Amino acid sequence: MNSKMKKKTKEWLGRYIPAEILGTICAVIPAWIVYSHTHSYVSGAAVGWFGEGIGFYGYFITTELLKSSSRYSKLSFFKRTRRAIGMASTNLLVEFIPAEVLDNFIIRPFGMYLAPHYIHPYPLGFLVGKFGADLFFYMFAIIGYESRKRWLHR
Repeated sequence: MNSKMKKKTKEWLGRYIPAEILGTICAVIPAWIVYSHTHSYVSGAAVGWFGEGIGFYGYFITTELLKSSSRYSKLSFFKRTRRAIGMASTNLLVEFIPAEVLDNFIIRPFGMYLAPHYIHPYPLGFLVGKFGADLFFYMFAIIGYESRKRWLHR
């Protein structure tokens, strides 16, 4: 691996790992609790999918708003808030919308539902399905991230 690729990989890992950890915690714990009470793979997958979204995007929304807000620190509170929300929203939409469409409607629901049928115990199967879906998600998210850096903030 050349030094440019190593630098990019380090950048991507630094960007996505904290959100992934938080999203995983917010996915597995509620999914396991719901599955333990209902023994329903569908219910566990649904709660896990929802929890992961809250943890993952909660992290990114917070960090993007803080970065965007600091960029406009000299403006009044209302102008700074409006611009920060606009910039953060645009950044996150460009980075994640293509990945989310494929991930949420095709790949992730099947991975989180099917893997626990074949891999036991339930939390392990759920994680295998989740991380399998993550591989596809990050391929598209990284393309969105690099596009955003290249085209939005020159």
